[in-house]
Amino acid sequence: MFLDDRNEALLVVSANEWTDMQLKITELENITRKRNKPVAVPGSELIGFSSETDAYLAGCRKLGIVEVHHYGTYDEAVILIRNQAFKMDASVIAPLDAYQDRSPLIAEDSRLNFIQGRILRCPKTDLSDDSAVSKTQKET
Repeated sequence: MFLDDRNEALLVVSANEWTDMQLKITELENITRKRNKPVAVPGSELIGFSSETDAYLAGCRKLGIVEVHHYGTYDEAVILIRNQAFKMDASVIAPLDAYQDRSPLIAEDSRLNFIQGRILRCPKTDLSDDSAVSKTQKET
């Protein structure tokens, strides 16, 4: 015997109506996911990844550690950490830890991604690759 002590009315739907409701819910989730997809801040794509040792040898100084926990693709998680580094006026990210859920039952765009990185600011140099080339040409 089953006793249901709820006071609200119970909604009974047919199998077709249930399927239609599930399809609408899935469609709404997809629309919400597309609307909330991370977008790269202009300039954040210039922030590179490097080892801590190379960054310290280049004279970089640490600004802090940033962690990103994101349900979506790994590329979206990278966009989020780069955006945060850009807001901190950083130039390099030294990855400390990374994890991606590889469960076969989870869709690619719903996986948990975790990235932890040390955010570093490196000194700006006046020489670029183009000016270095032109300088060597002038000397010869």
